[in-house]
Amino acid sequence: MPASIAKAGSSGSEIDPPNAMVDEKRRKRMISNRESARRSRMKRQKHMEDLVTEKSILERKIYEDNKKHVALWERHFALESEDKVLTDEKLKLAEYLKNLQQILASYIAIESDQDHLEVSDRFLNPWQVHGSVKSITASGMFKV
Repeated sequence: MPASIAKAGSSGSEIDPPNAMVDEKRRKRMISNRESARRSRMKRQKHMEDLVTEKSILERKIYEDNKKHVALWERHFALESEDKVLTDEKLKLAEYLKNLQQILASYIAIESDQDHLEVSDRFLNPWQVHGSVKSITASGMFKV
């Protein structure tokens, strides 16, 4: 029969020192366990609050990064369009320059030929009248 049951019939004024010490250790252990559990719950709650705060910060950063990404994409698209326009303009200007160089080369060739050839003044200055000039009179074709 256990000692606690055997002592149950006694008057109660007697305290069994070995059992009292076990009960006191048990009571202290229970208090310690409760305090440890309370600290663990508080620590877990603090950790959850920190995670919620971190989640909120990360969601805000994602939102801002998405806005930046969209703005950069739009800028990229605008620059590609501008690049295409400038490339087309460059090709047109290159063709125009090529034509001007051909004209200049032709002009230089003609000038060098004029230095070596004697050309009649009437070909160089066609607006000047050379030789005999016959007056043109109105014939009877035109009658008013």
